[in-house]
Amino acid sequence: MVEQKWAYRRHMLVYFCLIACFLNGLNIGVVPPLLPEIAAELSLTHTQIGIIWGAWFLGMMLFSLVGGAMADRFGVKRVIAGALIFSAVFCALRGFMPGFQGLTVAMFLFGASLAFIVPNLTKGIGMWFGRTELGRANGILSISVGVGLVLGNMMGASVLSPLLGGWRPTMWLTGAIAAVLFIMWIAGARERPVEEIAGEGAARQPGTWEGLKKVVRIKDLWFVCLMEFCLVGGALAFQGFLPTMLVEKGMTAARAGLLLGFTLMSSGVFSVVGPSLSDRLGVRKPFVWPFLLLSSVGMSLVTFFMGRPLIAVLILFAVGVGVAIPLLRTIVLEMEGIGPLHTGSALGLIFVLNRLGAFILPVVMGAVIDFSHLFWPGFLLLGVLNLVAVRLCLAIKETGLRAKRVS
Repeated sequence: MVEQKWAYRRHMLVYFCLIACFLNGLNIGVVPPLLPEIAAELSLTHTQIGIIWGAWFLGMMLFSLVGGAMADRFGVKRVIAGALIFSAVFCALRGFMPGFQGLTVAMFLFGASLAFIVPNLTKGIGMWFGRTELGRANGILSISVGVGLVLGNMMGASVLSPLLGGWRPTMWLTGAIAAVLFIMWIAGARERPVEEIAGEGAARQPGTWEGLKKVVRIKDLWFVCLMEFCLVGGALAFQGFLPTMLVEKGMTAARAGLLLGFTLMSSGVFSVVGPSLSDRLGVRKPFVWPFLLLSSVGMSLVTFFMGRPLIAVLILFAVGVGVAIPLLRTIVLEMEGIGPLHTGSALGLIFVLNRLGAFILPVVMGAVIDFSHLFWPGFLLLGVLNLVAVRLCLAIKETGLRAKRVS
């Protein structure tokens, strides 16, 4: 059967990628390189740094199921549009907070608004792209996030804070960026017609909780959820603490941000190369678990090197997460029993678990660092969790096109 390709899918991919780049990328990426400046002004401990960085993940975790289910029921365009308004407010609100508690609350609220956006960007990919383009489209979405994170990390401490007069005006700028994205989305985004989806075998839009009740029965989905807890949660904790670790080892905040930006840029390149090759060969798992091993090595060894060896270790981390993360989302979209109308619920569940990891792991890392007065035990913990993800990957079924043909 020839796969239909809808002409407007490329326009939608541009809108998805712009939101991923500037909201889920830049507006988050500016935070880690600014954390040393924020910590100095607010007299924060490492544990408090971890709580602030993890607060937005907690907000996203608590509301991702609702966000995904609402998109299944009311459509991607309307749900993302409403969430963009709140994102603009909460992004700017971060710059007005006077202390640790207020900044934590603002980050939490920003994360809650992202819960109605981030999972539904991947759902939108699944709605507009077929199996022969799915891995590549998810890879492009991932590299868009990476580009935004690169911009945020490279410009946060070295350009935006000095230019605007500190970390607070930088946060106000992020609110303005979110407002521009809302205008863009309202003007150009489309909802894929329900009759097109019905023609592919889906009879009707599911109820708000109907899709969730269906997907929670899929065992392999829970395995992927746990993998995302370990991999994505660990990767985000890694990003949050890397600049602080490098600054305390003698590097400037601007240079640390640039180095993290280089790492994320490398990850972005491989988030397209790896999934594209996976699409061509029609397999997923052989492109996931070996790269999880690479990320495990990179996370575990990063505290022991500086200079060129540090760059080499960071590239291992970047290649590993760059290939593995978009393919985990692709596996979910391809799982039997999910289908295009239930991807919002499935991805909502995924983001509950990965944001739970992203909230818990920075706090645990901060506590371990404060207790031991050493960075390496916290980063080693992340590497071990990636080995757990390798074991889980070996337990799930292959979903690639080659496996479907064999079946």
